[in-house]
Amino acid sequence: DIVGGKGAALDRLIGSSIPVPTSGVVTTLAYSTFVNAPVLKEVIARIRAGEVVSTDKVDTAFRQVPFADDLREQILATAQRVGGGSPLAVRSSATVEDLAGSSFAGQYRSILEIDPADPDAVLDAVRLVFASLWHPAPCAYRKAFGIDEADVEMAVVMMRMVAAQTAGVVFT
Repeated sequence: DIVGGKGAALDRLIGSSIPVPTSGVVTTLAYSTFVNAPVLKEVIARIRAGEVVSTDKVDTAFRQVPFADDLREQILATAQRVGGGSPLAVRSSATVEDLAGSSFAGQYRSILEIDPADPDAVLDAVRLVFASLWHPAPCAYRKAFGIDEADVEMAVVMMRMVAAQTAGVVFT
């Protein structure tokens, strides 16, 4: 509930001593605080009422909201620590991601190659990942699978990008 599905999966990997690039999470608690802004409450209420709000309009609303100073500083400090001079992957970690009866693969936003030393880029990436929770495609997907939107929240995983020697995808 605090770090979302992807964040929890990464935690399980780390707990099993599986190597994972340095990571940090902007929690769902930060998300909940952020979306209390009147402009976001209004947009989310419209979406929950059934209105389809375009991706661009959702993103614009989220980009209008500043982070509280303490949250801003925590996000930027985490980005610096995680990045360690390397670019970041800023990825979604929703509370309703990869459930037993559905997979949200590709529904939410991930942003790659973010410079952790660029505060505007880091904060904009976090805002845009937050916003992707309310884009039309994932909203339609949740509706199609009967997933209640009352408690959906988004955490954001910031992960140091590493040069891959090999990569692959496994479907089970």
